[in-house]
Amino acid sequence: MILVRRSPRIDVRAIRIAGLAAACCISCTSAEDPGDRPVARAYQQVLHWSDLRQVIPLDAAPEDSVALAKRFIDGWIRQQVVMHVAEQNRSEDAPDMDALLEDYRRSLVIFNYEQALVEQKLDTSFSAAEIQAYYESDQANFELKEDIVRARWFKVNEPEIRVLRKMEERFLSGDQTKMREVEIWLAQRGVSIVDRTANWTSGSELRAELALPEGLDLRTLTTGRQVTKEVSAAWFLEVVEHRNGTSPAPIEMVEQDIRSVLLNKRKLQLIATMRDEVYRQAVENKDVEQYVP
Repeated sequence: MILVRRSPRIDVRAIRIAGLAAACCISCTSAEDPGDRPVARAYQQVLHWSDLRQVIPLDAAPEDSVALAKRFIDGWIRQQVVMHVAEQNRSEDAPDMDALLEDYRRSLVIFNYEQALVEQKLDTSFSAAEIQAYYESDQANFELKEDIVRARWFKVNEPEIRVLRKMEERFLSGDQTKMREVEIWLAQRGVSIVDRTANWTSGSELRAELALPEGLDLRTLTTGRQVTKEVSAAWFLEVVEHRNGTSPAPIEMVEQDIRSVLLNKRKLQLIATMRDEVYRQAVENKDVEQYVP
């Protein structure tokens, strides 16, 4: 039999439900203590001091306690009034509230059990082979929406045209020695190079960060270097890798999505297996029977 045991812990969901039940049924509290005086009434429902005391923090200042008490009493009365009117105007064909509450209780109990089972039993690790296999089997769902690039770039603000031309010549040459001179020149003037070669940048993001011409088709941004000139300035862009918007997204871009999909499938399978197993055990133990009419 599948059994899940957990050490006691605070269940936030249970607290919320208990709070809701307390708010709706707080009037059910009886004043066994003669000193437990009533503080409010709404129709036949009575709110007692002992009920109110439970919602006032012990360390609250006197003025804060008074404000909290007034706010709670007002909210309680308003809720009871709406509840009374709703009960009075409830149609005959309205759903059976007791049945709804019981159905909700059953669902909640099952949900909490299954969550505990998942927390204890679910294996959340995936091998690179599993991720690769899913990626290859479902590439249609990973198609890019726009072009992406791995690139680095920087902007030079320089009024001297000759300096910009010299920088452009060295940058476009592809010569490592000349590129080193460019990097030294940039460092001396505090110009940083934005390096996105380890990650992918979308075409729209690239347009937002660089002064690319509006008419420039990003599909022409194949690997290589180019310079976009402005007045007294220029953008220097080096594209290391380019992916067309109609091609599948690189696996590193969608790996986390794949993990989420695989994890959800594994979770559903674990729950389905548990349900089948406990049902089989119940049948074998003759704990369940069907009485066919």
